[in-house]
Amino acid sequence: MLLFSLLACPLTEEAACPEGGTGTLNLSLTVPAETWVSTPELVVYDQGGTAVATVTAATESLSLPGGRYTLAARRGTVDGGGNLNGQAFGLLVDTVSRVCVEDGVEAEWAGEWALQPSSGKLWVTSGESAYGFDREALAAGGDLTAAASITVELSNDLRGLAVDPMGNLWAATSPTYGSRLVVYPPAGVSGDAEPVALAGPVFDSLAAAGGIADLGFDDKDQLWVLLRNGEAGSVGLLGFGDAAVRDFLAAGAVPDAADQEVIVEGMVAAESFSLDPVTDLTWIADFGGNQVLAVGLGGGSSPTVQTIAPSDAFTAGFEDDTGTHSLDGPTAVAVDDEGRLWVDYWTSVAVARFDGATAAGVRAPDLLVSGDVLDLPAGLAADHAGGIWYGNEPQDGTGTLVRLEREAGAELARGNSAEALAPSHLVFDPR
Repeated sequence: MLLFSLLACPLTEEAACPEGGTGTLNLSLTVPAETWVSTPELVVYDQGGTAVATVTAATESLSLPGGRYTLAARRGTVDGGGNLNGQAFGLLVDTVSRVCVEDGVEAEWAGEWALQPSSGKLWVTSGESAYGFDREALAAGGDLTAAASITVELSNDLRGLAVDPMGNLWAATSPTYGSRLVVYPPAGVSGDAEPVALAGPVFDSLAAAGGIADLGFDDKDQLWVLLRNGEAGSVGLLGFGDAAVRDFLAAGAVPDAADQEVIVEGMVAAESFSLDPVTDLTWIADFGGNQVLAVGLGGGSSPTVQTIAPSDAFTAGFEDDTGTHSLDGPTAVAVDDEGRLWVDYWTSVAVARFDGATAAGVRAPDLLVSGDVLDLPAGLAADHAGGIWYGNEPQDGTGTLVRLEREAGAELARGNSAEALAPSHLVFDPR
């Protein structure tokens, strides 16, 4: 069982911490003897949100100006021995903690790294729950049993799922009982730690905007929240910087406003989005507008409102021997390791791949998967082993998770779940 202790003035209620002078922060980390692909880290941030130290050693003493600091665990990965993404390790109870360094005082902090029960899984939302499936079981196909699960009561249905760089699982609720974010620490999925519910003024008005549609983290550790209703002049995305995310986790502090409010011109009713770390574009499945949009999002530490015209926007269709066909009802988007865009089309019952921009107008897919193998496709996630996964909601009452080979679209695996009956959002942990 994990041992985690915070011995340096824990600030669970943001108690006052005197500033000035110089103190010492003694850090002690217990790290398993593994062959690390990437080493776990502990990052120390000052009160202004600036990283002042990154610790990977077993012990380290830091001389710091007196004041409040935030410690954030960054997961490392080990060789998974065939696991598609390896396995992640992290601080199992609190991924973010506050410490107080006082003038002339030696503060002690100790933490132990351990295997996260939530790691190495494909997470799938269905109704008020999310289910985590092990990669080995998915690869084998057949009848699936979730290895982990969460249920968010009074959520009606979950609107988005994301894993942050520290290993926390984030879920958003529909506006029926009030829009909120619910965060499960790595141990939370096994019941060893309680989730944190985040609600406040910044979310109070989301019902008028159709509530939250999706959420995700970019490569700068910023949290982006996609709103479903993008009527003319309405905010389409809320952005929270990495410092705000740490405040969420360390103290449950929800700001009155997001760091970024983005109005996307032409967006009607969004369902999901995917962040492309190479191009810095955010792709949005606009179901209401029957289109796919790409926007470039900025970052910032002070509240700003900006209106962005899409840098790319297209509808989709194709021609064959039977005539001209449109692809309708985009519900999910994903960007694979090759930078190609994948789109679920709910109405047309198809999964399409687009390899690059073309002339304005109707865009033909470079790969199209359709026919009897699909019922109601929903949710998309690319793994890092040449596959793309989608959720399928057949009419026989059993949900399916399907893995396609990304080049030709051949089906590689198909699993049936009596738990995830209506799979919608799919996300891999680690990302």
